[in-house]
Amino acid sequence: MTALPVARLTVLRAHRLTARRTMRLLQLQALAGIHLTLVCHRPHLPAALHQALRAVDYSVTTDFQEARRHYYGSPVASPSPTDEPARPADRWLTLPALHRLVSYDSPRPCAAPCTPPPIIWRHRPPPVPLTAHTAQRVARRLHAATAHPCLAAAVAAALLTGASLQQLATARPRDYDDAEATLALHDRARYTDGCAAHPVPPWAGIFLRAAACFTRLLSSDQELLAAPRDRGHLLRVAETARLRPPQPPATRRKDPAGRVEWDWRERQEAERYEAMSASHVRPSRRWTL
Repeated sequence: MTALPVARLTVLRAHRLTARRTMRLLQLQALAGIHLTLVCHRPHLPAALHQALRAVDYSVTTDFQEARRHYYGSPVASPSPTDEPARPADRWLTLPALHRLVSYDSPRPCAAPCTPPPIIWRHRPPPVPLTAHTAQRVARRLHAATAHPCLAAAVAAALLTGASLQQLATARPRDYDDAEATLALHDRARYTDGCAAHPVPPWAGIFLRAAACFTRLLSSDQELLAAPRDRGHLLRVAETARLRPPQPPATRRKDPAGRVEWDWRERQEAERYEAMSASHVRPSRRWTL
């Protein structure tokens, strides 16, 4: 809500809210500064709702037209069709930047404060930036696929950095600089390109900003993005949004048709490495006496 920013929240059937849930909504309203509208489908406020509202300023209306003017302003305006949330399309978006999401590298976060320099791609090519049209489609699908800010931000970060989940998990709230629009990832052992700051395009900044707001509420040392233990959840979010890396040809598939193979490139690179290692092994000498 803070990142988008969302200014209004409407809750239907508010007469069914418990006192605890009403208090949490009021806390959310105070935290995010939103305009909260509770719609009760009853002639009178229930006792639990009436009790919860005693601590805040509020107004009650029972006139439908007055409610519309209160909500939309005067004159009454109808919501635009473009305001309706987009739903993930059925067609897959195949994005090469997701190739390394399940990579086997294992960088760790820096224990001491670290201010990484801008990324210099030494050991791997940079991910191809998304076109404006593709970025818009990706953003809409992520918004529709999940409400979890860290999971959505992790998918967005993977697309702009080409990083693995292990490296994405090194980021902490302090590693996202909203003013400079950069995201720092860490790798002191240099499994990839070391500790580096990645530029964040505007379409991804919304997701990173939301994750930063969320994690600061929990802990200053909380992972900014998804943690390694969230791998299954993260892949499900990507698949719900119909986002995947390039898939192997049918003749090389390990999984049934229709299932996304996330580690195909990793397997391919491992097989190539094993073949190179085998070709450099010299045959042992045999001596006959």
